[in-house]
Amino acid sequence: MDYPMRSVFLAFTIAIPSLLIEANESQIERFAIHGKTIRLRCDLRVSEDPEVEWVDLVHSSTQDPAKIFHSRNNPRFGVLDAHPNSENFHVSHDFTLTISNLNMDTDVGEYSCRSRIGDTLLERHYYLTIGEHPKCSGRTNLRSGEQTSLSCEMGFSGKGPDLEWLEDDETVDSTDEYDIRLAKKVVRLDATHRHDGVDLQCRISIAGVVLKCNLTLNVTYGVHHPKFHPVKETLEPGDEVKCTAKGNPTPRVTLGPDFPRSLEGVGWAALIVEESWVGQQILIECVAVNVVDDFEHVKSQNFSFGVVAQRKLDHHHHHHQQPQHSTEPIVNAMDEHVRHSAAEDQQMEEKIHKENPDAKPKPNVKSVKSNNSKGNLTTFSALVAFLGVIAALLV
Repeated sequence: MDYPMRSVFLAFTIAIPSLLIEANESQIERFAIHGKTIRLRCDLRVSEDPEVEWVDLVHSSTQDPAKIFHSRNNPRFGVLDAHPNSENFHVSHDFTLTISNLNMDTDVGEYSCRSRIGDTLLERHYYLTIGEHPKCSGRTNLRSGEQTSLSCEMGFSGKGPDLEWLEDDETVDSTDEYDIRLAKKVVRLDATHRHDGVDLQCRISIAGVVLKCNLTLNVTYGVHHPKFHPVKETLEPGDEVKCTAKGNPTPRVTLGPDFPRSLEGVGWAALIVEESWVGQQILIECVAVNVVDDFEHVKSQNFSFGVVAQRKLDHHHHHHQQPQHSTEPIVNAMDEHVRHSAAEDQQMEEKIHKENPDAKPKPNVKSVKSNNSKGNLTTFSALVAFLGVIAALLV
């Protein structure tokens, strides 16, 4: 007896534990200089028995990331020897990955740190861009009227940088000239005297890092018209008159026509108004000279001013000025009084002796008193003088 054929399908259910992946951030951009070192922190939560690993998508030959480090059964924190760049990797005890001898050709890309806690996998992703030091170049020694092109460039591998030229923190018009793995910004300008001594800065921003390079312009130009300081109709004795002039090379400035040749200098010259000029009208000529390309440039400027006497202190200022009192007349007057009293005493003694020559001379009581009085009066005179000074200071 034949039985009909039946197809039997068996269904199996396989329980696979789910793994919750938490990526703290999608990607953190980092930048480093070619040939230098960078440190990538694995600042993730870890379990009591940490299970941490580093991987990268840079040196992998498949879609799976290349394993750099795993903490399990790795008390020495050694990097996996199988990694093609293991000799340039180092992992510290806080799971920070250090990459040395960075290479623009081989080390650019994504590096990830992972920490497993139970069924949760925490991840931190870095994207590493590597570049060279920026270079500023171009002709900076110019003559007024010449044109020049100034370049700022930086070789890189990874995500491109932003470049800009600045003068005193103000953006300068420039042109982008990008090439493969080369960022470039060019400034073109016609040199004038205004550009002499100007510092132009190229600022490169990449992955939160700012790099700079600078060029300083040196523009030669003939002397400009001299300028006097201050420019007033009248001046007083003791005032300074100064003449300045700009040019590159710096011009020699001379004051004339009737002043000695010593009144000259480089870039400026000055004189002091004299007391003997009061009531006169003074004329000063300022001559500035420099040489550019064997050609002498000469500019001059005249300045005329009257000289008036120095203004006296106004009444208000004079009223508050402390008077200068002298104590010497007071002391002298008191000493004269003492000398006069002593002379009178002496004359009285001589008169008594003439009228009664046989009388014994009496003790010179008056003389003693006179001497004492003189000492007391001298002390008193000094006291009066001191009080006079105090009174003068309080006025």
